[in-house]
Amino acid sequence: MVLPISIAKGSITLAGLLYQPISINSTIAANGTLPALVIVHPGGGVKEQVASLYARRLSEQGYVTIAFDAAHQGSSGGLPQYLEDPNSRVSDAWAVLDYLETLSYVDSDRIAVVGICAGGGYAAAAATGDHRFKAVVTVSAVDIGDSNRKGWMGTDSAASQLPLVLDKIPANISAEAKGGAPAYLNYVPTTTDPTTPVDLADAADYYLTPRAQFPTAKNIMLVRSQPLLLNFDAFQFANLYLSQPTLIVYGDLAESAWHSERLYNILSSNSSSAAAYDPSTSVQSFVMPGGRHMDFYDREPYVGPTITRITEFLEPILRK
Repeated sequence: MVLPISIAKGSITLAGLLYQPISINSTIAANGTLPALVIVHPGGGVKEQVASLYARRLSEQGYVTIAFDAAHQGSSGGLPQYLEDPNSRVSDAWAVLDYLETLSYVDSDRIAVVGICAGGGYAAAAATGDHRFKAVVTVSAVDIGDSNRKGWMGTDSAASQLPLVLDKIPANISAEAKGGAPAYLNYVPTTTDPTTPVDLADAADYYLTPRAQFPTAKNIMLVRSQPLLLNFDAFQFANLYLSQPTLIVYGDLAESAWHSERLYNILSSNSSSAAAYDPSTSVQSFVMPGGRHMDFYDREPYVGPTITRITEFLEPILRK
């Protein structure tokens, strides 16, 4: 069962979709409360796309799940529209967690966060700062800050962005502040050629064709998002504070795999003093051979095993 919901985040209202297990009434009668998951959508995505796919499939495994639109995006409130503010994206996940805690049939001690692409980076950051999340799952994770500094392939020097920081971004924002039209960037390329990274060409096919195109996903973000992104690091304090069990899912052919590998390396050498942290069990990776970044969005040979692995991972943590 899916229900449209409104989630309060200060003065902003987030638009969400609440997925309930089919057996919710009998499960509550037997156990009193249910575990829940917050599903965080990719950069440029909306709740009706891959986030809803994971929300629905995981609700079928017995979890209460919520897919939602980020503030300033999709059907959610917040001005200016089409702003990609990474710190706001992290606090969006906390607001959804707040909402779940108001539901009498959800166990506040059994809530985890699942994020896809940039949503994976935001999910990790959200759990790093808020241990009400008892576990984290990232799927084709991207640290959107690192991606903006080093490029999609992770091969650019962060210093190469200096002309953007010193000249282009300030000029565009200044023009807007003086009454000019806002300037926008595309999340995925609107045209591709042989030099386009494979995963980005596949992303264009996903977002810009009937495969997953949705009216509220405009494939644009304000240029004024860029200073926020360039100053953000999703994994900055993970070595200190992210001690919850974490599952990192990605494909070995994904051009974005370097983000997942970075997070895994950080957590596998975690210096957290939390007594419950055990690097041999608290961080796990699920690497699918032949998988690319977008395969985990809607291709069943990758989505199906991922749902199974997530369920297996969460079972001992949230089914206590």
